[in-house]
Amino acid sequence: MALRRRGVGALALAVGILASCAPGTGASAQPVLQAAPPPLGFTVKAFGYALEQVARDAYPYARGTPVARTDAGVHDAAGVRMARVNGTLYDHPVAQASYGLENLESYRLTNDGFYLTRAQAQADRLVSRAVRVGGALYLPYPFSFDLHGLTTQRVFAPWYSAMAQGQALSLFVRLAEVTGQAKYRTAADGVFASYLRPRGSATPWTVWVDANGYLWLEEYAGAHPDRTYNGLMFGAFGLWDYHRLTGDDRARLLWDAAVTTVVAYAPTIRNAGWLSSYCLSHEWSVVETYHLIHISQLASLYAMTHHPALARYAEVFLTDYPPPAVSGLVRFAAGTYVGYRFDATGKIVARTTVRLARTSSAPADQRIRIKGRAGMWYHVTAGSLRGYDVQERVGSVVLRGSYQALTWAPARTGRLAAGAPVTGYAFAADGSVTGSRRITPATATSFGVSRTAEWNAVRHGLAADGPLAGLWVPLTSVTFG
Repeated sequence: MALRRRGVGALALAVGILASCAPGTGASAQPVLQAAPPPLGFTVKAFGYALEQVARDAYPYARGTPVARTDAGVHDAAGVRMARVNGTLYDHPVAQASYGLENLESYRLTNDGFYLTRAQAQADRLVSRAVRVGGALYLPYPFSFDLHGLTTQRVFAPWYSAMAQGQALSLFVRLAEVTGQAKYRTAADGVFASYLRPRGSATPWTVWVDANGYLWLEEYAGAHPDRTYNGLMFGAFGLWDYHRLTGDDRARLLWDAAVTTVVAYAPTIRNAGWLSSYCLSHEWSVVETYHLIHISQLASLYAMTHHPALARYAEVFLTDYPPPAVSGLVRFAAGTYVGYRFDATGKIVARTTVRLARTSSAPADQRIRIKGRAGMWYHVTAGSLRGYDVQERVGSVVLRGSYQALTWAPARTGRLAAGAPVTGYAFAADGSVTGSRRITPATATSFGVSRTAEWNAVRHGLAADGPLAGLWVPLTSVTFG
């Protein structure tokens, strides 16, 4: 369908680019079944993904601006986030954990105690409602839920989610660091203990190992595990935070196993040239918002592992379906152009033809994929093509300037082939070329790529070093490790 939603922002994220191969250092890498330490009690496939430190402002859930002091969301009299279901107000573990993290990050930015107090209110509610089983802390959902709206797959209250466990684990770890209060470290230890109790050996549960030996951190831990991709990664972020605080080797192994699952199943979650799937259990579950979240999460995992497979998948998912909320001037060369209007299935419902005697331009507010149609399309907002979609054509129909940029930390390793001429460019904000340098490497040459972006509808990488340092290199000339 021609999706018109704005998505979740301009993806100003630290990201990474796809590995179409299995996880590991190359296409020939094979899974290694690692025996877990005795306290873990079960075995999982793990490829050796590292746990790297990242800059504080690149942590998962980090913010650049504080949240509003006035909460416009659903909350109770204590300022704790809630959910309204069929007219009844319920506690909602993910809403409370995520809002707690937003406020804690706002406190980091402002040093305003108001935000810290509100973050603690979310955390304290989570702890007060937690179910304690065998030393583990579980955060219950007090309302039943029809997974994907299917009454045949109802998750009955109380139910539990590794997404809630992961976000709460991050919140408790960071509050323990900020406040020094033992109750938050105790809560973090309790939530982490839930990761050590797999399905089949414990009730409740939020983790399980599938028939192929891969670890899943299950967002909907009911009778019908959904294998939800974003929930798996949110659950893994909590492990990263907990290991950062404690150095616990079990957290390291579980992290490695979770990231191994992310990479192993990325080709299945991916739908080439379209939105990625929300989960593995329902092939039709494609949602723009969650596709963009996948890109963000894969990018974060790249920064947290330094592994190129996560970077490659983030970039490929982005290329399959970029965030559509891109605006600017589309430049049209002289010629004849057809604008289309499509219905939700991609069927043409209207068209118009425009003939231009000279170069012209028109504003657009989206650069989009349209279901069943090749290439990218611009939604024009003024002029003769107002309200129509026009297909992008490099050289003749081009949105000028830079958009859909991804920042790489650490810089990715790009390579230029020996004997192949390549040109690096400097651009002005409007997309005009302000300088260039052309080289022909005598030998294969490696260099760092610190950023990728579309420049005038062509994907480029910013050379951080090497013979084209400071210039943008077309990615058609670059291969990545």
